[in-house]
Amino acid sequence: MISPSEIIPSALLSRWLDPASADMVDQEELPPGLPNALREWYTLTSHWPDIRSAGTRILKPSRIQLNENRVAFMEDPTGDWTWAFDSNHPNVVYEGESNSTLTPGSEDLQELLAHVTVRSIILLANSSRLGTQVPDEVLPEILSPMEAIGFGGWKWPRPGYRVHAAESLLAEVGPAIDPQAPWLNRTGYSTVRIAGLGDSDLTYLDSHLPGTWIDTGINSR
Repeated sequence: MISPSEIIPSALLSRWLDPASADMVDQEELPPGLPNALREWYTLTSHWPDIRSAGTRILKPSRIQLNENRVAFMEDPTGDWTWAFDSNHPNVVYEGESNSTLTPGSEDLQELLAHVTVRSIILLANSSRLGTQVPDEVLPEILSPMEAIGFGGWKWPRPGYRVHAAESLLAEVGPAIDPQAPWLNRTGYSTVRIAGLGDSDLTYLDSHLPGTWIDTGINSR
């Protein structure tokens, strides 16, 4: 298993996404009480701003209310799920549907930002494929080129998601949704999204469940 401490967001962004823009965040725009990990992440992602809103949204610095006990800094696309850090212990992260229901997360702030980076890269990759109903019995073969990253995980969009990585592959695997109401987890199936540095890195999937995979990379849009 890959330790989260081995994940270097700057190296991943440089390797996986288009060349960095020359834009730099204005340090004066960042609140002075912002945790160092988040301050560094804002500075880094100013070169790849799309990272901040791929899947989840990191709030703009102007929206961060540092006077709160639980300081919200990230939300899901609908704004229904929130991540916040503890104003007194900024490396401690909470998550939940609202400020009144926030509970401690399983990742500290540094790890969460690395997790956000990897997940956003998967969603923004030039080459990627998605299988929404992949039988669990074939998962070991599909994921065999990769190792799991030991991220603590989130409760959103539903518990059970995990991330895998290799030199030229990144993948997020989670519970498949039953196509029948009430759309609970479908037993025995998983949702798998795999990104490759190039289309050729994903051709091995052609021998696993042909017709299952949807091209979702930027190159296919």
